Amino acid sequence: MKKLLYYLSTALLLAAAVGNANAQAVGDPKEGLGVAQKVCAECHATVAGQDRSPRAEAPTFVKLAATPGMTRTALLVALTTPHAGMPMFMLSAKQRDDIIAHILSLN
Repeated sequence: MKKLLYYLSTALLLAAAVGNANAQAVGDPKEGLGVAQKVCAECHATVAGQDRSPRAEAPTFVKLAATPGMTRTALLVALTTPHAGMPMFMLSAKQRDDIIAHILSLN
């Protein structure tokens, strides 16, 4: 869990350095839910109302969305940077944008 928080903190710092690229909505939250249920749900709780993720060390998407400073850029970094415990998925840019839009819609 400490490693996950470390990597999320790093992602947030990188996002802050890049600046606020979230002025324009990108991605389709509905499509993102579909992709998340196929790709992410094995480890993460992907919808509101799920209190726990299937893997205890994987944060729920609601918890990710509520993380202070969580932005599209931070989530993009998290999805494209290898880190402990999370496999690297071969997602298209549209799939990543849709998953990010879904996560941010939960806040």
